[in-house]
Amino acid sequence: MVLSAAALCACTNLDEEIYSKIAKENFFNTEEQFVKYSARAYSSLQHWGTEKSLWTFVIQNTNEVCVPVNPNGGWWDDGRYNEVHVHSISYSNRLLEMAWDYWTNGVTACNDVLDMFENVEKDFEAKDRVIAEVKTLRAYYYMCAMDNWQHIPFSVSKKESGYPPKKERDFVFDFIVKEITDNIQYLQEEPTGEYYGRITQGAAYAILAKMYLNAEKWIGKQMWAEAEAACNAIISKGHYTLASNYKDNFSVYNENCPEQILAIPFSTVYTTSDHNAFLIYMSTLPADLCRPFGINADAWDGLCGEPDFLASYDPADTRKKDTWLYGQMYDKDGNPLELEPGVPYIIDPDMPESVYGKDARRTALQGARIGKWTYQSDGRLTGGQVGMDNDFFLIRYADVVLMYVEALVRQDKAATAANLEDFRKIRTRAGLAPMTATELTLDNLYWERAHELAIEGWQRQDMIRFDKYLEAWWAKPEKTESDLTLPIPKSAIAANPNLK
Repeated sequence: MVLSAAALCACTNLDEEIYSKIAKENFFNTEEQFVKYSARAYSSLQHWGTEKSLWTFVIQNTNEVCVPVNPNGGWWDDGRYNEVHVHSISYSNRLLEMAWDYWTNGVTACNDVLDMFENVEKDFEAKDRVIAEVKTLRAYYYMCAMDNWQHIPFSVSKKESGYPPKKERDFVFDFIVKEITDNIQYLQEEPTGEYYGRITQGAAYAILAKMYLNAEKWIGKQMWAEAEAACNAIISKGHYTLASNYKDNFSVYNENCPEQILAIPFSTVYTTSDHNAFLIYMSTLPADLCRPFGINADAWDGLCGEPDFLASYDPADTRKKDTWLYGQMYDKDGNPLELEPGVPYIIDPDMPESVYGKDARRTALQGARIGKWTYQSDGRLTGGQVGMDNDFFLIRYADVVLMYVEALVRQDKAATAANLEDFRKIRTRAGLAPMTATELTLDNLYWERAHELAIEGWQRQDMIRFDKYLEAWWAKPEKTESDLTLPIPKSAIAANPNLK
């Protein structure tokens, strides 16, 4: 007791001396400091490339990717992967929850950043630009939400009290369009290396174009002319061009590719967790292909190309081989691989529907694997949560060109669209002849987008817009209109009584 009393008497000065932090009032004085603080809003984007995210959800929810039980019995997981592909999704499905968390975490991060910025009175060059970036990024996250869910919780400030109210699509649509149009003037017009991975005017106009292009399905209003104008605002500036080689968009070090409009930077050094790593190699490759590819890991052998989608390519379309791994496999030096002496390692892209289900397994050589992003062979990919160095182009110029073509076709301007030089180049670099005005039907344009943008995350949106999503495809039956939006996860409903 005596010692305790002495100690209490000694501890009279409780002021903390801080060495590793900067006081808030002394921090937000420069653009650099604003950018550093806004990083948490941007870093939420990096969850896109993880094993369970909105991206990996939507590519399984379309006719692009399926996850049959592999030869070792893996990937069934109580049917959660099967549910996503055949459109029988339980609201307690963990994959659904992770997809939902992608946009809610992004909105929350943006709100936190913007609330902090509101209290900064000091004015300096580019302050409005950084604020506009974060507001436009928040609009992107809300677009993800309204695209996939009918009604969503809505909040624009962490200071709001109570549970976020439920808002329908028309309200969210108007908010997104106004938010972007009010802020686009402040964004960087000509992209530079300094703004790599950040929101620019090009990214903002591309998001607007997607809003207008899907307006008929989302709010029952045709806005083709507005979509055309948004795309033309990008194309007419001449800041972006098509890469001469399609694979340049997906190479290991692709940051200098002229097509990127909004890139998500990834790294084998700095993005190495289940929150921010680009892990497609672990999700799709068989373990026995890793070492021949120069990968020091035992991958999980999960995601496979959906057979009907593989069969939809024109035989001359080089994008099929550029996107999928099938046929004879080769090592990193170009040597043909063998399963055993005299037996070639050949992956069959075709799989019968009978391999899909709880008690069914595909064989080790069934199902094309994803090969769109070049797998680096320098030994840096070591499995676990070590992500790839390839950056993910969330929005690229070819997508804008194809949106522009679609907006024209939907306004009966197919002749104009067919003569666009960039549209012709998209076809010719894939080894295909340019489409004539007669050939430029909505159905042909749908497949052109599907093959050019395969596995990039836009196919679900496109399938709904082109009235393909409810049709039957491999292992998935025909569905009804109630399937056009995803169920709200059980965890979200439990957390917010405004949601049903």
